[in-house]
Amino acid sequence: VWLSKRFDRGIEVSASAYRAFRAPTLNELYRNFRVGNVVTNANAGLRAERLTGGEAGIAFSPVQRLFVRGNVFWSDIDDSIANVTLATTPALITRQRQNLGAIRARGVELSAVMKFERHWEVSGEYLLTDSTVLRFPANRTLEGLLVPQVPRHQFNFQVTYANAKWLVGAQGRFVSRQFDDDQNLLPLERFFTLDAEV
Repeated sequence: VWLSKRFDRGIEVSASAYRAFRAPTLNELYRNFRVGNVVTNANAGLRAERLTGGEAGIAFSPVQRLFVRGNVFWSDIDDSIANVTLATTPALITRQRQNLGAIRARGVELSAVMKFERHWEVSGEYLLTDSTVLRFPANRTLEGLLVPQVPRHQFNFQVTYANAKWLVGAQGRFVSRQFDDDQNLLPLERFFTLDAEV
């Protein structure tokens, strides 16, 4: 369900609520794999994930060449499929795909686009995500930990120049620290990338 209302001066507010599900893939159900010293086993007994969520946002143009949008979101996922650590030795880490009891993802999205004259455009986006394990009766030590491979902060920006003959652009991306494992013991450090094209 989605609702939207436009006001004077280019202001628009919106809100939505939704439910969804995702069935486990054949890969998750039946395919074991190994990366380095980490073995991840499949699980033929996986159940479908079920998501309940909502979001609300506002968009406006304070000046003619500037567009700004903000959005907040909240979602709970029951039976989320995750790689759960079963055993750890110096030579081998064994994991299995399992249904967690529930996880929660909530956060804020901000974006802006600014056009200068006819040829220049600058845009940026920021995403704050708090994604944590709410409950997992099979292993209470995972409750309250961050979901693996979900960074808390992400930022993108892009600068573009375009005319009839040329297109020049640069794009940067920053991703904050995250974890590679369910126990939050193996950090993936923050990074920044920069791309350019002509």
